[in-house]
Amino acid sequence: MVRLLKLPQVPIIRAQLFVAAIFVVGTIGYRVLEGASWWDSFFMTVITVTTVGYKQEVPLSFGGEVFTSFLLFAGLGVLLFVATEISRWVVEGELQQFLGRVRRSRMIDQMSGHEIVCGYGRMGRAVVAELIETGRPVVVVERHPDRVRMLQEAEIPFVAGDATSEASFLSASVGRATGLVACLNDDAHNVYAVLIARSLNPDLFIVARATEEGAERRILHAGADRVVNPYQLGGTRLAHLVVERSGGEQ
Repeated sequence: MVRLLKLPQVPIIRAQLFVAAIFVVGTIGYRVLEGASWWDSFFMTVITVTTVGYKQEVPLSFGGEVFTSFLLFAGLGVLLFVATEISRWVVEGELQQFLGRVRRSRMIDQMSGHEIVCGYGRMGRAVVAELIETGRPVVVVERHPDRVRMLQEAEIPFVAGDATSEASFLSASVGRATGLVACLNDDAHNVYAVLIARSLNPDLFIVARATEEGAERRILHAGADRVVNPYQLGGTRLAHLVVERSGGEQ
């Protein structure tokens, strides 16, 4: 997967250093050649490099005129270089992101027998990690920008969209998927995700997360094959551990 564009990049830093160097050389040059104050020397450098020519603060000797000519051409070259680097950075960054979206779309379009995971929160990440560990192809549907960035960095196939949107499921090739895990943070969203997924693929095996009491029944009615309440499972497991320890001490 293509990664997001990150700053800083070496060409941009190099361009910034060239600009700083031009201003330092120009300021020192006017100070040494014409004996101008530091501010006047800097101002002369600014109006020369930017070709503004607003006001000449310092009367120039022949040496000063030669230096100004050199500074003018050097400054123009550096400014053109900076503009080119920035333009290339912007264009290449946008192009890379576009090509990345195209590659992801083509790859997902060719997938079959994969699992879809709705949500890449803490539980979603655990589900995806386990599926990848067992060698199952997986596509994640996630809309949160930070989590999308995590998926890009991990090079996990994903659809950047709402898991309660039919378009997102179609982009995830739900019609050719084998299973779906709905582990969104809100039970209502999980119900809606299950409803849409079931309508698009009646043969899909759907497992969903429930957090509130009574939500299991609603999610099963929406079309899920299995519903898991992680808090109930965790509480039951903790109680079993306590009972096992107490039984062993008797």
